[in-house]
Amino acid sequence: MRENAYYKTTIKVEYEDDKGRIKYRKEEYLVKAVNPTDVEKQIHKEMEGYDFEIISIVLTKIISVLGDD
Repeated sequence: MRENAYYKTTIKVEYEDDKGRIKYRKEEYLVKAVNPTDVEKQIHKEMEGYDFEIISIVLTKIISVLGDD
């Protein structure tokens, strides 16, 4: 396994619409991590303060992201 890999992570985020109703939307993130546990840690840090659920974490075949400074 690669030292750092890219994982496609899908989360379900809860939000309130204009009428005050609770809604959900799916968001996808590309996360550079050493394993799925590291992905979870990074997502929880990024989404702190939001009500969300991790739906899936999938290892991608991506080896590099160009322009990633």
